[in-house]
Amino acid sequence: MKLGVGETLDGRSAAGAIAPDRVGSAIAVAHVAPRRPRVDLVPYLMVAPALLAIMAFSLLPTLYGMLVSLYRVEFVELLTFVGTRNYVEILSDPKFWDSVRVSLIFTTCSVAVTFVGGFGLALLGNQNVRFRSAFRTIVLLPWVTSYVVTYLIFRWILNPDFGLLNALFVEGLGLPRLNWLGDPKLAMLCLIGVDVWRAAPYAMVLLLAGLQGIPHEVHEAAAIDGASRARTFVAVTLPLMRPTILILVVLLTIIDFNVVVAMLVLTGGGPGTATEAMSLRMYQEAFTYTRMGTASAIAMVIFAFNLVLTGVYLRTLRTEKYV
Repeated sequence: MKLGVGETLDGRSAAGAIAPDRVGSAIAVAHVAPRRPRVDLVPYLMVAPALLAIMAFSLLPTLYGMLVSLYRVEFVELLTFVGTRNYVEILSDPKFWDSVRVSLIFTTCSVAVTFVGGFGLALLGNQNVRFRSAFRTIVLLPWVTSYVVTYLIFRWILNPDFGLLNALFVEGLGLPRLNWLGDPKLAMLCLIGVDVWRAAPYAMVLLLAGLQGIPHEVHEAAAIDGASRARTFVAVTLPLMRPTILILVVLLTIIDFNVVVAMLVLTGGGPGTATEAMSLRMYQEAFTYTRMGTASAIAMVIFAFNLVLTGVYLRTLRTEKYV
């Protein structure tokens, strides 16, 4: 008996003979319960030491500071639970609101000027020119220098009697000497200038990393379309840099809002209380007047300010793609 193409001995097609087996296999697979993916514990074990360190050195001190702010404290001993009395005392003190004003002025001006200066340095460091590595290294020196050493050097430079700034520039121009750290307005300008000089290299590093992460093809496409350098910077570079700018601005705000060493070494909060920021007032309450409860309450207010400012930046610079 001659079989046709695709037929079996019982007259069915080959596809028809195989089809029931396939259907049965499909039904069997459909009734198999889906397996739950196994949880890989190795990544969690790898990050566990870092998380424990963060909890030990950040989270637990913050929670303890909240607790201390609700007590009357003598040295480090919690004596009496006073509730929100410490908060009421600092919020009703006019000097505290003066320190809030100083902190906001210092932080706003310092972050703005540091960002502009750091961006300019990053653009210069991103140019393909000779001695680019040397330029980056030299610019980075102020950031890697010790805070205290930096501020002590500038305290000598700004000294009204034998300071380098008065000797070379002010008297060299035939002008009377200026008391840089003794005048309220000049003292604030000096603090902002020194902070910018120290922090601009840090901003340069982050912004330079962001600039080098932008593909060259993007700028080439903009140039082919006839866009000028200024137009390319505004329409191409800045939008692609928004995630880096967000991170930088948040970090600079937190650093400047909590600064203590600069004001403690350069001005001590003076003249008067012209440069006494919230962080310096907290330091003095804790270690000069040994009022730990009041100092902890100020610390919690600073923490709240940091959260609010960070939230404002996140909302302002948010992008759907990156944030």
